[in-house]
Amino acid sequence: MSRPSHWDDNADYPVDDWRTEVANGDTRLGYLDWIEARSEMLAPEDSPVRAEVAPRRDAVRIRATDRLGNIAYIHREANRPMRCTLATGVSAALFYAGITVDEMTCRFALDDCETADKALAIVRRYGSLDYGYCHAGPPPGWDSSPATPSALHLLADLLGAIERLAATRPEVAAQIDLAAMQRARAFIAMELPPGSREG
Repeated sequence: MSRPSHWDDNADYPVDDWRTEVANGDTRLGYLDWIEARSEMLAPEDSPVRAEVAPRRDAVRIRATDRLGNIAYIHREANRPMRCTLATGVSAALFYAGITVDEMTCRFALDDCETADKALAIVRRYGSLDYGYCHAGPPPGWDSSPATPSALHLLADLLGAIERLAATRPEVAAQIDLAAMQRARAFIAMELPPGSREG
């Protein structure tokens, strides 16, 4: 099954809804990844959409070094969006890794590529560094490390505390963003195994 174009508008998940979430800081996903996440989050447990497995995309870690020795990494965990991080650990635009011509086209191509070798070829095609690009290889556990379980458990505990507060103080209940609570519950349900949700 081929991935739809970045420019196609999905009738079930309008691009205006995605823009609103981006503007509010509720998502950093690209439009197509946002559609995937929303459809998985809202699908019933027995839905065939949930059962379908997306094609696997390799973890990527490309080291970009300029002639002055400045280093940036273009990387992603498997099946996640591509990112650029400076050697200091600061997130940056692809520009800092020498992608100066058409950063958005390069980013779309990188997000769609399935293997680390294809990603390196795309970076070399769009990149402008004299010194070059090379595979840096994923660090140990890069591909398989999930979100920090303790942070997810803290989020689950926070949702429980908010619900208890709303039950005991009705004036607080009117101030709770129910949509944000629902998104947080859906995120926890996707990330934590059912047996580990109890704090």
